[in-house]
Amino acid sequence: MLLGVLQGATEFLPVSSSAHLVIFRSLLQVRSTGLALEIVLHLGTLVSVVIYFRRDLWGWLAGFARPGPLGTAARRELGLIAVATLPALVAALAFGDKVAQAFEDVTFSGVMLLVTTVVLVSSRWAPPGQGARLGLRHALIIGAAQAFALLPGISRAGITIVAGLWTGLGGVAAARFAFLLAIPAILGAGVYSLLDLGDLETGPVAGMWPGFLSAAAMGYGVIGWLMRILQRNRLHLFAGYTFIVGLVVIFWL
Repeated sequence: MLLGVLQGATEFLPVSSSAHLVIFRSLLQVRSTGLALEIVLHLGTLVSVVIYFRRDLWGWLAGFARPGPLGTAARRELGLIAVATLPALVAALAFGDKVAQAFEDVTFSGVMLLVTTVVLVSSRWAPPGQGARLGLRHALIIGAAQAFALLPGISRAGITIVAGLWTGLGGVAAARFAFLLAIPAILGAGVYSLLDLGDLETGPVAGMWPGFLSAAAMGYGVIGWLMRILQRNRLHLFAGYTFIVGLVVIFWL
């Protein structure tokens, strides 16, 4: 259950869930928390974002095959999600082995947390949102930013939202697209872990329900909280946390 709370909080807060996973493994001197459990926790966070944005997702389903403006808007937004997903997919296929090695280096995660700190601080000087319509340029820039989040310590939520802010999107619009973009990202991570599972002993799935439910509940609450923070342009406040944790990881762990 504790792992579910940690996963649900760090997946959507701009503090890097991957770095916290590396830190957790280092503190407990384990190489893995268990692939089956990781899949279950990813599914929990996936459920949280699907429930939070259920109206958007239902709008896509209802409008995708419909002629007229509603169908055109649904197909256009789905297309932009697909475009924004491609850079991370290409990076994962090209550099998957090197990324996996990075997860074994706790100091590297600490350094990347400091990079996340700089990214978050930069949001203070991002241009104010001007109601720009989400387009191909936004999707490509946000997608390229998401590719860097494959590295442990780079917050996926943080770097994609800040990238959206720097393209001229408002905080809420940038966060909405970043969280919707998380759906294929989290689903892809879960499928990748499932393929790696092979014939390993998975343990009793029934015992993983507390982790699944806590990840889903925490993730749902964190998304709503972060959306309210973005309305007040306070994303940079998380930089203090990533800075301190990054230094602790580098000089202590």
